[in-house]
Amino acid sequence: WLSTLLLAERFSVRRTLPSFGTAGEPLPYSVVVTSRSRRVLRGLSLAEETPDPSPSLEAFAAAGAFDAGSSLIDRISGSARWRGLEAERSIASVSDVSLPDLPPGGTCEARAVLVPSRRGRFTLSGVSIARPDPVGLVNAVSFDPVEQLVMILPRRYPVPRLELPGTRRYQQGGVSLSSSVGESQEFMSLRDYRPGDPLRRIHWRSWAKTGRPIVRECQDEFFVRHALVLDTFLDGRPPSAFEEAVSVAASFACAILTQESLLDLLFVGAESYCFTAGRGLAASQQMLEILASVEPCRSRPFSTLRSSVLLRRHALSGVICVLLAWDDERRELVSRLRGLKVPVVPLVVSMPGETLPDEGGFHRLEVGRIPEGLAKL
Repeated sequence: WLSTLLLAERFSVRRTLPSFGTAGEPLPYSVVVTSRSRRVLRGLSLAEETPDPSPSLEAFAAAGAFDAGSSLIDRISGSARWRGLEAERSIASVSDVSLPDLPPGGTCEARAVLVPSRRGRFTLSGVSIARPDPVGLVNAVSFDPVEQLVMILPRRYPVPRLELPGTRRYQQGGVSLSSSVGESQEFMSLRDYRPGDPLRRIHWRSWAKTGRPIVRECQDEFFVRHALVLDTFLDGRPPSAFEEAVSVAASFACAILTQESLLDLLFVGAESYCFTAGRGLAASQQMLEILASVEPCRSRPFSTLRSSVLLRRHALSGVICVLLAWDDERRELVSRLRGLKVPVVPLVVSMPGETLPDEGGFHRLEVGRIPEGLAKL
C-alpha cells in the first residue's frame, strides 16, 4: 500500500462515445489514453466511474416485491430486496479494460463496451486507471474527470403500418403549425386590423395606401393530428410492464411521425404533459428522449390523463392508447372517445398468465411476447 503512493501516474483520457444508445443493445466505443510519465508503464487497467445504483433508505423500506421467493436469510437481511432494487436502478454497465504497455509519453487506444440494461440518462463521471504494485496486491489509481452523458433510449419493436380512419380536423389557433404540416395558407381577403392580430399578417402596402393598418385574412387550416396516450399509473403492477409500455409507445412514435401529420404524446408525471412532434416541430429523436425519462406517476389519479385527452378531442384525428390495465376508468376513456367518433386503438400491456376481462375492444400485448402481439395489429 505504501508503494502505491509512488506509483500513481498522470494520464490524459479522450473518450469517443455516441450520445445515444438503446436499451438492450451493446454500445462499443473507444478510449484514447496518453501517458504523461517518463517511464514505461505495464499492467494498466481502465475502469469507467458510473453512478452508484444503491437505493435510498425510503425506497429500500417501501419495496417488498423482491422478497417473494427468496430464502429466509435473504428475507431477514434484505439482501434480495437490495439486489433487486440495484438491478432496477442500474441503467448500464461498463467492464474494465486492460491496456497495453505504455512507453514514456506514449498513447494507446482501448475498446470498451457500454451495456445498457434499461432506458434513462446515464452519466460517466470519469475514468480511473489502475497500476498494480510490484507484488500485484494493491493498485495505484489515477483519476481523470472526463464526464459525458449518454441518453439510453427505450427499446423499439417493429410495428405494422397502422391506418387510422380519422380525417383532417380543424386546428384552432394552429396556423403556426399549419405552415409546416397540412394544407397551405390560402389568402381570402383583406380587413381592418383588430387588437390581437399577429404582426406578420399586416399587409403593409394596403396600410401605406389607406393610412390605417390592414391585415390579410386566411382560410382555416385542417390537417391530421394523432395522439399517443401513455398510461403511467402502475397501481401495484410490476415495473417490467411499465417499461414494456414505454417501449411500445416509442415504437409507435417512430412509426407514426410522417411529413403529413402531427403526433401528440400525452402522459402524466408530476403534471400533465403534451409534447407535439411532426414536420416543422420536434422529430422522433426528441420524442424518444422524452420517453427515455418518463417515470411512473404515483401522486395523481388516472382521471387526470382522461381529462387531458378529452380536452383535445376536437383536434384529434385518431388516438393510440398504451394502457397498463383494462378497468372501468380505462374503458370509460376509450368509450368516450369512440362515442365522439374519434378512432381509437387501445393496447393493454399485461403480464404472462394475467386474466383480463372477456369483453373485446382492445388488443392485448403480453410481456415477453410484445413483438408477436404487435404483429397481429
